[in-house]
Amino acid sequence: MIVTAPAPSPVAERRTPRGRGGRLRRAIALVSAEAAVSVFAAFLLTYLGKRLHVNPMQRIGQVSGLAAIQLRLLLLLAVTVLLYLALSRRWPGAAVNIGAATVAGLATGVTAAGNVVALRGTTWPLNGYGGDVGNLQTWAYNVIDGVPLPPEYPPGFPHFLAFIAEVFFDGRVEYAAKWVMIGFLAISGPVAYLAWRMLLPPLWALGIGLTSALPLFDLYKPYSPLVLVVVIPVFAKLVQVTMRSDTLSRGQALAVGGGLGALLAGLFLMYAGWFVWSAVGVVVLFAIVLGGLARSGGLRALWQGLLPLLAATAVFLVLAGRYMVRLLGASGSTKDTYFYFDTYTDPAYFAMWGVDSPGPQRLVGWPPLGELGGVGLFPILLVIGLAVALGLALRQPMVLTLAACTASAFLLRYWYASHMARDQAVQLYPRTSIQIMYCLLALTGLAVYYSVQRIRDWSRSHETLVLPRRSGRGPARRSVVIGALCALGLLYGMAGSATADAFMPKDPSKKSLGTLAWYSHTLQQPNGKCPHYAPKDECGAFNLPERPGKKKP
Repeated sequence: MIVTAPAPSPVAERRTPRGRGGRLRRAIALVSAEAAVSVFAAFLLTYLGKRLHVNPMQRIGQVSGLAAIQLRLLLLLAVTVLLYLALSRRWPGAAVNIGAATVAGLATGVTAAGNVVALRGTTWPLNGYGGDVGNLQTWAYNVIDGVPLPPEYPPGFPHFLAFIAEVFFDGRVEYAAKWVMIGFLAISGPVAYLAWRMLLPPLWALGIGLTSALPLFDLYKPYSPLVLVVVIPVFAKLVQVTMRSDTLSRGQALAVGGGLGALLAGLFLMYAGWFVWSAVGVVVLFAIVLGGLARSGGLRALWQGLLPLLAATAVFLVLAGRYMVRLLGASGSTKDTYFYFDTYTDPAYFAMWGVDSPGPQRLVGWPPLGELGGVGLFPILLVIGLAVALGLALRQPMVLTLAACTASAFLLRYWYASHMARDQAVQLYPRTSIQIMYCLLALTGLAVYYSVQRIRDWSRSHETLVLPRRSGRGPARRSVVIGALCALGLLYGMAGSATADAFMPKDPSKKSLGTLAWYSHTLQQPNGKCPHYAPKDECGAFNLPERPGKKKP
């Protein structure tokens, strides 16, 4: 006898779209709550750092400030756990999301609070008005005065800095720069978490997204690594949408692709370097994905897969095409001849880098000799993570994207490094270390994620044979969540403190990153006074550079 399901009633047909709409509204509300809680936690801890009254030019003051930040972090972590327990009794799913989002905000709130302590008593950002940060302030003034910016540099940050200066600081860019940099640093954790939430559950987005970004966070120019932290997951999401476009309607495919294209355009206008290092891998990856769709589903599947990709490309070109043309036009004539510490390092070594700001210029025995043929244990673990991720989930969009961006960065790194002697040009190739490290760390995290998935699937299939049935898994799940939140919170607290400590003011003779903060405390402020903690109340003279485009009164 054949049993057929009853035909759905007209009432059920009417309720189905409403049910989907309700789920969509709840999902949007939950993501909005995650974003709000995460950003609030980051700025709260940053504000608490502003309330610390220590002398950052003395080592004892620096240590006291860092310890006070850690104390506040512990208290906020305790509040986060209590909040999770309170919410989990009624909304267990939302409680996990809120708890993970809060820890993501605290993760970079620690580093931002440390930077606030390092710059206490001075209105300057790190390095005052010198180096790259001085150029950014000059370009922000150019935006205000209507002077064209350099064609090769992304216009997003100078325009944003100029906007903040005009709205909140009466047009004084030198006052705005400090807090804009600290603000970008504070939101790095929430933004990284939300980017990976497009692809992973909350705790995995926290563990993989934030842990992979730990070596990247830079107090000097925090917007650059922030773009990298976001752009790779966005690429992965676009790959995912393209591969699974058959599950979307035509309108949904166009809308999602257009939204991702707009996000990529904003990131490109903020900092374009990571797009350059990823370009070869991303183009090849999409060609492979589209070819696979054509082989498996014919022209119909190919066209369906092209829809989100074409929408993303069209929106990207509309919003960022003008700058991309300028960048491509300037690339042939722009020659980077700044040879610094990292350009003399073995090009196959990427585990650590000295960056292109003040730092050790002569280190004997660098890079450190590794245990296996000169390779250290940490890179070996990353390579093992790469192998496991590829072996378990080669066809997954996240793994494909990260592998493609890693290969692309390696390819261009060795290309430019091999031509360095001939062309006498660096072309910023050492910065590929940052992208390679980020991608390999994320792949190692995904190796753990997919291994857990395989073990969980196996245990479910054998549960009745080898595993006793358990009832009341709620308490066990809560214990796992609490353990993850506490462990990750402590890890991020230690990493954030170490990063902030590296940028604490140190005498220039030390040749360290702390030189940047030292300059900020020893340069005359725009109001003509020395910073509050300037040694012996003495500081170098400063006159704001001429602004040729400034409008005459």
